[in-house]
Amino acid sequence: MAYKLIIAEKSPSALEALRMAFTDSGFDVYTFTNGEEVIKSIPHIEPDAFILGISLKKKEGIEVGKYIRDSKDYKDIPILFLVGAYKELDKEKVSKIPNQGIFREPFDSGEVVRKVRSLIQGDDGLDTLPEEPSFDERAEIEKSFQRKLDAVEKNMSGKVRNIVKKEIYEAVKELEKRVKVGILREIKDLNLKNKEK
Repeated sequence: MAYKLIIAEKSPSALEALRMAFTDSGFDVYTFTNGEEVIKSIPHIEPDAFILGISLKKKEGIEVGKYIRDSKDYKDIPILFLVGAYKELDKEKVSKIPNQGIFREPFDSGEVVRKVRSLIQGDDGLDTLPEEPSFDERAEIEKSFQRKLDAVEKNMSGKVRNIVKKEIYEAVKELEKRVKVGILREIKDLNLKNKEK
């Protein structure tokens, strides 16, 4: 069964970008630009998560978030806030509404989808990137990769190896042809410009 998501945002482009990203990811998406309509719709939709723009018509996203957090039925549903690129964020107001994150436009729709999915599924994922491997670890990884590559190459039959070599040779020839055509075209254009002078 698809997860249900309410997205409320005043910017049509941001709203459409998110709607498409979540729909493509299998979510049932309900979009709004008006905070009052969001509040009225909650009991009918029973969403799994909310994405609320700070600026909305009638009721601001903060007010909608407060309504959700004060409600005994919906207080545990994840809320993410959206902030316009040039909108001043009142951090004090936002901090009073327990939320799972704030995305400032322009945002990466894929990142928002991943965040919402992890919140719904109860997996917050990694807060930080894994540590960069040390020089010795990196050398060991490279050796391991090279051993695997050598093993694949040894197991490759002579016939397959010849096919791969032929494909590479054909690709190189095609590339050379394109480069030559491009150079000849540039020389021709240059000659025409010089004649015009």
